[in-house]
Amino acid sequence: MGIKILDLNQKKKWHEYLNRLEHRDIYFTPEYCEIHERNGEGKAQLYIYEEEENFVIYPFLLRNLNTLPHLKTVIEDYGELYDITTPYGYGGPITNVKEKKRVKELLSLFSISFKNYCKTSNIITEFVRFHPLYQNQECYPEIEKSYIRDTIYVDLTREYEEIWANYDTKNRNRIRKTRSYNLQIKHRNPQERSDFLKLYYATMERTGAKEYYHFSEAYFDNTFELLKDRIELIEVVCDKEKVVMSVIFMYGNKHIHYHLLGSDHEYLPLAINNYVVDYAIQWAKKQGFESMHLGGGYTGNDDSLYKFKKHFNKTGALPFYVAKQIHNQKIYQELSSTVPRDVQGFFPVYRHADLLHVTSQG
Repeated sequence: MGIKILDLNQKKKWHEYLNRLEHRDIYFTPEYCEIHERNGEGKAQLYIYEEEENFVIYPFLLRNLNTLPHLKTVIEDYGELYDITTPYGYGGPITNVKEKKRVKELLSLFSISFKNYCKTSNIITEFVRFHPLYQNQECYPEIEKSYIRDTIYVDLTREYEEIWANYDTKNRNRIRKTRSYNLQIKHRNPQERSDFLKLYYATMERTGAKEYYHFSEAYFDNTFELLKDRIELIEVVCDKEKVVMSVIFMYGNKHIHYHLLGSDHEYLPLAINNYVVDYAIQWAKKQGFESMHLGGGYTGNDDSLYKFKKHFNKTGALPFYVAKQIHNQKIYQELSSTVPRDVQGFFPVYRHADLLHVTSQG
C-alpha cells in the first residue's frame, strides 16, 4: 500500500498515472486543474492510492478556509483549515482496475485512506462532481451521493447514419434547413478568440447566467494556453465574415466535450446551434473519438438547454451525481453556526454565495 499527493510541480508524474488508464479524459489532467488553480479556486492536487500495480487517482482543489473573513473567529481556535472540491466540470476517483469485485475492494481501501488523510490534514468537507461517462460514483463507497440531473452523450462508434436517425425528428428538419443557408463552419486558432469572448459574454448577460460563469478573460487565456493541444474552437460564420456562434470543444484521448459557447441571439432562429453540434459530431467521429458529451441543462431535465441536447440522442441520457462529505463534524458545526439559517441547505454552508459574493456550489 502506498500513498502519494502530487501538485502542479509534478505534472510529469501526474501524467504517468493518467497514461496507465484506458480512458484519460481532459478533466483529470493537471493542465485542466491548473486553469482553476490560476483562477483562485484552490490548489490543484492529485491523491494517489496504490496496491502493487493497481491504483486509484483523485484530482481535486484544496481550498484554504482562512481566506473567508466570516470564519475568522472559528479558525482562530484551530489554525489552518481546508476543504476540497472537484474543479468545474466532472471528476472524482478513478482506477486502472477493470474487474468489478476488485474495483469495489480497492475503492473501499482508498476511501478509508482518503478519510484519514482529510482528518489529519484539517480538511473539513469534501464536494465531488462525478463523471457521467464513467459513472464512477458507483465506485466511491461510504459517501453521501445525490442525483442532480441527466446529461446527454452521443456514441461516435456508430455509423453517422445511425447517429442521425437517433436525432429528434424536428432537430433533423432544422439542420436540413440550416444547411441550405449561406453559412460556413470555420476552425479557429485559439489565438483568434475575440469573437468568442464577445459572443460568450453577451450570451451570459442575455441568459442571466450565474456569476461564476462570467469567467474573466484571464480564465480563457489560461484555458487556451494550458489546453492548446486539447481544444477545438469552431465557429459559424454568416456572409463570409460575421461570426454568429463560437464554441469551445475540449477533449481527452477518447471523449470530446461540448464545453462553452457564445451566440448572436439574432441568428438563433436559424438553428445555428443545432447546425454546429451536428457538424462537430461528424468532425469528431472522423477524428476517431468514441463519444461526444454534450452535458446537461441549467437546472434539470425540464429546462430548454437539456431538451436541446436531448434532441441529439433520444436514448443518450447519463445520470450526473455529486457527493458531499463532512470529515470533521464538530468543526463543521462551528463553521455553520456563523452563517444565517436561510442558507443552511447549501453545501458547504459556509461557502454560500450570499457570504462570498460569488455563485459556485462546492
